[in-house]
Amino acid sequence: SESCVVMNVKTGEILAMASYPGYDPSDFIGGISNEKWNNYVNDASKPLVNKAMQTSYSPGSIFKMVTAIAGLESGVITPKTIINDTGVYTKYEKYGTRMNCWYYTDYHRGHGQLNVIGAIEKSCNYFFYETADRMGIDTLAKYAKYFGLGTKTGIELPNETSGTLASKETKQNLYNEQWYAGETLSAAIGQSYNSFSLVQIAKYISMLAN
Repeated sequence: SESCVVMNVKTGEILAMASYPGYDPSDFIGGISNEKWNNYVNDASKPLVNKAMQTSYSPGSIFKMVTAIAGLESGVITPKTIINDTGVYTKYEKYGTRMNCWYYTDYHRGHGQLNVIGAIEKSCNYFFYETADRMGIDTLAKYAKYFGLGTKTGIELPNETSGTLASKETKQNLYNEQWYAGETLSAAIGQSYNSFSLVQIAKYISMLAN
């Protein structure tokens, strides 16, 4: 399954939005046959679902720019702050949370000393683990909400998903469990409970570009 959203970053106008596999609209003219309807409904690729705005996905590393901005705006880092990526973030290891930078996983060493610009350039997990740990999940979630993540965009199409944003409230609502500080590390790099529609992500990236 694939989908795509093309947005004018200055206005938010959606120039194109596609979802694949799709369906043939002519099948519905005059009423769709039971056979074709069942084929669509039972298809594992869900052709009737608009995957650009009715489905959410884990954003991964593109979320790191939220963590960077939240860190800068909250003052836990500055553009000159240097964090030394040793490869493995061990602060929560005693609680069973041992987090590696992707660079360590691939090359068995860290990125070394980076500021926020270098961390974005190299997509350094370790830098964003430490930045998020300094600010905490509440601050990270607050800035993510400013970008509309985890919230419906209001697009004038039916059944838009709101997705989910990693936060204390989200975990409480889903599992009735408290948030642990070590979980903030996964949230900082776009994992954990973070799951957004492509139209939300296009909006977020457009805000950055603007």
